[in-house]
Amino acid sequence: MSEIKQGGEQFASRWGLLCTVLGMAVGTGNIWRFPREVASMGGGAFIIATFIAVLIWAVPLIIAESVFGKKARMANAGAFKVLLGDNMTWLGAFAGMVCVMIGSYYGVVLGWVMRYLYLIATGFLSQLGSLSVEAGAELTARTWADFAMTATRAEGAHLSWGAVFWFWAAGIIAGLIIWRGVQGGLEKANKIMIPAVFILLIILIFRVAMLPGAVDGFRYVFNINWADFGNPNIWLRAFTQAAWSTGAGWGMFHVFFVYSAKNEDIQLNAFTVAFGDTSAALLAACVVIPAVYALTPSIEAAREVMGSGANGLTFVNLTNLFARTTGGTILGLFFFLALFSAALSSLIAMVELGCRNLMDMGLSRAKATFVTTLFFLVVGSFSAANNNVFENQDMVWGVGLLIVGLIYWYGSWKLGIDKLWDEDIAPCSDINVKWMWSCIRLFPVLFIVIFGWWVWQAATWYPGEWFKFWPITTYVYTPGVMIVQWAIMFVILIGLNNAMAKRLVHANKID
Repeated sequence: MSEIKQGGEQFASRWGLLCTVLGMAVGTGNIWRFPREVASMGGGAFIIATFIAVLIWAVPLIIAESVFGKKARMANAGAFKVLLGDNMTWLGAFAGMVCVMIGSYYGVVLGWVMRYLYLIATGFLSQLGSLSVEAGAELTARTWADFAMTATRAEGAHLSWGAVFWFWAAGIIAGLIIWRGVQGGLEKANKIMIPAVFILLIILIFRVAMLPGAVDGFRYVFNINWADFGNPNIWLRAFTQAAWSTGAGWGMFHVFFVYSAKNEDIQLNAFTVAFGDTSAALLAACVVIPAVYALTPSIEAAREVMGSGANGLTFVNLTNLFARTTGGTILGLFFFLALFSAALSSLIAMVELGCRNLMDMGLSRAKATFVTTLFFLVVGSFSAANNNVFENQDMVWGVGLLIVGLIYWYGSWKLGIDKLWDEDIAPCSDINVKWMWSCIRLFPVLFIVIFGWWVWQAATWYPGEWFKFWPITTYVYTPGVMIVQWAIMFVILIGLNNAMAKRLVHANKID
């Protein structure tokens, strides 16, 4: 095939680019994960720690990704080949594959959300509202378990085929959007979904604020216990949240800046997206936590609900709570619509990342979309069918984002951190805050501390067995299971390095 010449795919406007990168960032990490983290980490101290993590980890990493995409006009694997040499192709490919592996199970969550939207639309909350609190709690827990949870061995093995069905529906929707291209699919969808997320969350905040007892929830969110800043676990979870929620290290900012204008402001966009994403997360916390306080009989009960984990909080307890308030059906519908829009906008970005890498190897958009979507559906089905596999993949590739951060630090260091600032960032920037970019120099130290802490913590969960990795449904969170899966991916990509480098000749040239 001949190389793509001038006039490649491009965003129609900065607003389209911002909506798309915000769509990638604003997802389940904001609405499904962040409120749970705020609740379990004590409120205000965790929020401040997350903002700090966004500044010194997420923003510089987003800038680095954006520079690589804009400079090379190729996705992850191709950019590392072009900028660092053929023998570094595998390194960029690993950065891309971490996001592809995350996307393969991320769609499972979107499938869960679609299922609950269907339940609410067909009267499930009315059914719950007619039952006692205890009976309603039992029904919501059983509904969730029957749909998404794999039975224990004692109960007799069964897989979650209902979750697989909804996951496939979610994956096909995402694939169809990406098949339509950048302006016709990706940009158009995000121009609708991202404003919708913020509008729905703001409506929900006003509705929740009118509920008796909600003020206790707002007080919990913004309460700051200064002693909490001495708790290393808060910082660990804050940096993990910053990476997971903003999309820093997913390689998707890299891909979207392949389609940016030549004079696109990298630093301003990175700052805007990172803090826009964190603002969306804070809005979600101001919906979920006050709602729990308002709709439970006591503060003690509210804290018990908030400690029920991300799935228990969202799909079990909140669903039951919505059923027990006036207008709860509308409240629940709006909440899950916001979660649906956020999750879909992120999933389509992950499909686009896989698609763009394949297009750089010469595939048409239609073929690349088909291959990427099929990979997501096949690999992700294991996570949809078995919740232990889902939890394992979340741990392995979620922590893998830290490795991707180190990869982009290495690439920036090889190209010259100051040189990238002088030649690629500052000339197009309206804010010119160099220290924010220079924080990337801290990445090796931050990686050692955060990654080391994660490994040590995971090892304490499996005393004497931390090195075991099979079966992954038993050794879900061990350091061994993480290292083995990363090693397999490294070996495969290093083995394919030369073949990938030969095929990666198609750049998305912008006029």
